[in-house]
Amino acid sequence: MGKKKSVALIVIMVIVLAGLAFISVASFALSSPNYFTPLISHIQLSTDLGGGYYTVYYPEGVISQEEYELLVNSDTDSDAAETYTRHKGVYLSDEVVDANGTVRESFRTEFDTAFRVMQERFEGKNYSGHSVKLQDDYTIRVEIPYTEDETISTLFDTLGSSGAAYFADSSGNEMMELTSDSVSGVSIGIGTDGNYGLIFDFTSDGQEEFADATSTLISSSSDSSTSSGLTETSATMYLYVGDTAVLQTTIESALNQPSVYVGGGFESAAAADTIVCLVNSALDEDDVFDLALDAPEYYEFTPTMGENAGLIVAIAFGALALIMAIYSIIRYKGMGLAHVFGFITFGLLFIICLALLGTVVLNMAGVLAILITAALMCGFDWYAFKNIAEEFATGKTLTASIKAGYNRSIALTIDVHVLVFAAALILSFIATGAVFYAATILVIGTLLSAACTLGVTRFFFYVLLALPKRKIAFCNFKREETEDA
Repeated sequence: MGKKKSVALIVIMVIVLAGLAFISVASFALSSPNYFTPLISHIQLSTDLGGGYYTVYYPEGVISQEEYELLVNSDTDSDAAETYTRHKGVYLSDEVVDANGTVRESFRTEFDTAFRVMQERFEGKNYSGHSVKLQDDYTIRVEIPYTEDETISTLFDTLGSSGAAYFADSSGNEMMELTSDSVSGVSIGIGTDGNYGLIFDFTSDGQEEFADATSTLISSSSDSSTSSGLTETSATMYLYVGDTAVLQTTIESALNQPSVYVGGGFESAAAADTIVCLVNSALDEDDVFDLALDAPEYYEFTPTMGENAGLIVAIAFGALALIMAIYSIIRYKGMGLAHVFGFITFGLLFIICLALLGTVVLNMAGVLAILITAALMCGFDWYAFKNIAEEFATGKTLTASIKAGYNRSIALTIDVHVLVFAAALILSFIATGAVFYAATILVIGTLLSAACTLGVTRFFFYVLLALPKRKIAFCNFKREETEDA
């Protein structure tokens, strides 16, 4: 490669990397009122790094300290306070405890079911770092990471719904109960309008029930005339869980098929997924509870690893990257410089992937996954450089040494990356929550490490090698330079 071509390529690559670095970390004004936010700000953080929201669900018959004090100080309901018994930080009504102050078995059983189902619902959302735990024995505290994909109050209210799931008409009359005998599962679907809805996979009995329900709904609806003079028949069908309508859709004909898309008009997949988790949890009769859960308020909380956990992690990464770059250049000179360019490419591509893949959440386990893949890239770049130096020490020319050194390195580099990739991929399929996201980040990082080690760093090395006259010294080799080609 000629020097002019090499210089041109280096200038282009530096400009590209600088541009990627700028949009990754910098914000700037566009045409008013638009504003560009850096890619790094779009990386979703788990509760341990970014904080989130929490709420406390109070079952019927259980009230907070604040609500009890309102009863005590009320002019009209002060006598009602006498019907409550203090239990840790909450108060239990006479409907919950008997005359001996013992919690009734019926309430305990119903509450245990509600708590287990709430765990399943939020686990189904696949949040990273979320928690569903008991507080004061008979309330449920839920923590989730920050999200902008759905309204938080609606999310908490919806997933706290109690009762069975069923389809109903516009008057709220039940048309078809949804159980495991009629529905094998519910998943997210996307309609022709680009909005999200639900896909119901019916059993053979469920398919027949749904066909009868929609046929009855259509036959009982009023006809409406169109602008062309034709008559169209349609009706509105509602999806209820307990007394709450969680979805409504328009039915234009009787539907008799094993899988049916029911449009919900949800603008985000996350909002549709909330209804999916809710309905799936209500299909099994053993998971249906009638105990009303109330989440009166929701609150924000700081990262569990500390208020500045994300900033500290970023600074730590920057410091480690700087130490790595200094060591590489001192130890390997030109080869080390090529590695630094390759590592910068690796880091920027990682930021882009984490920012653009909305399904990935960064947690502390994910940070460890990034460190592992960064170490893979550094280790195998340095391993290749060591092999090149050893080949050169045997008396081979620089060109032959580079080729032989990379050939010696490629088998182990590929084997280790494939092994790590396979393990991470398997883990991502079987894991959920924080472990799933860490495994996904490990998959992404392993692919980027392999690409940068086998391609990007090597490419930068060959481009940079065309510039110096003393190529052997450029590579930090000590043998007398007799042949450079």
